[in-house]
Amino acid sequence: MKSKVYFIKVENGEDVSSLAQKTNYLFDFAGFADEIQKNDMVAVKTSFGEKGNIGYLKPPVVKAVVDKVKDCKGKPFLIETNTLYVGRRTNAVDHLSHAHEHGFSYESVGAPIIIGDGLFGEHDVQVEINQKLCKYAYVAGVAKAANAIVSIAHVTGHLATGMGATLKNIGMGLSSRGGKLAQHSGVIPQILKKRCNTCGACGRWCPVGAITMGEQYAIIDPKICIGCGECLAVCQFDAVKIAWDESTVNLQKKVAEHCLAILKGKTGKVVFFNFLTHITKHCDCMDKPFNQDMKDIGIVASRDPVAIEKATTDIIKERIGKDFFKEAWPNIDYTIQISYAQEIGLGSMDYDLVPCGQEDDIVV
Repeated sequence: MKSKVYFIKVENGEDVSSLAQKTNYLFDFAGFADEIQKNDMVAVKTSFGEKGNIGYLKPPVVKAVVDKVKDCKGKPFLIETNTLYVGRRTNAVDHLSHAHEHGFSYESVGAPIIIGDGLFGEHDVQVEINQKLCKYAYVAGVAKAANAIVSIAHVTGHLATGMGATLKNIGMGLSSRGGKLAQHSGVIPQILKKRCNTCGACGRWCPVGAITMGEQYAIIDPKICIGCGECLAVCQFDAVKIAWDESTVNLQKKVAEHCLAILKGKTGKVVFFNFLTHITKHCDCMDKPFNQDMKDIGIVASRDPVAIEKATTDIIKERIGKDFFKEAWPNIDYTIQISYAQEIGLGSMDYDLVPCGQEDDIVV
């Protein structure tokens, strides 16, 4: 039987209060209350965005989900994990302060925030999955302990996976530091010597000190490098190169495998939202206020993480007439994460799109 994916249309630039109302409606329309029981500890996974970023989903949208969980007599909390790269979200203290600065207070969302992998990313759980690339996955302890998960993902491009949405929000976003390290291993960048001007930005942002400045160009120690891609993100001179043709394949597959680990034992207790709003080439982890690259489209929701990703890409292609993620990152085949997720049993790419309200103009 085909998986169901629910869709509600959003007008370009629609007010955040209206987005919250549509999120509320979509939750009810999809019957997601069936996944939440009384006293369930429900992890609501979103991202607070990096400092300077403007694309992240705003507190009223998250509050809409929190309120629906409370209606089901569940106990919601917002969950995030610490990042590998240096920034405001590297440790739990700075991460929480940053979340509050972006408006995610208890007063604004109606739920506490728990950084799911501890103070520095040390609180993890080893989950045996016996997959092609990972025998074990290291995931945030709080994510594994939660009774249910509601994923609220903002759809964007991504410099390492081509596209970031549900699979990345769960698989990478709820992994511990050890899980993130495992996913990025093998993504070793190189310095293009003729382009490097030894400004030192890559070295300052490298989270493990793998980069030093030579007389003429930066030097990356492959024995120390964790493959987080931060040097690629911060270089202003296009002096960093990564062989995405091989590394991104394994990275995407590892993201899917970690998603499998996080969802293990939670059948019937997880639902997913993808927001097709303020879509940009770069993800919300970038500390820049990127303008949207296309008009807002809508919100999709499903119980199937594979179906929602496939529907998301199909809807975007139908709306703008081209493969946005392929054009944004031509050296990355972003579809690998979706097809591999299906292969390992996370869900199905075969789906029925169920419009909510006036969305009969979308044909996929």
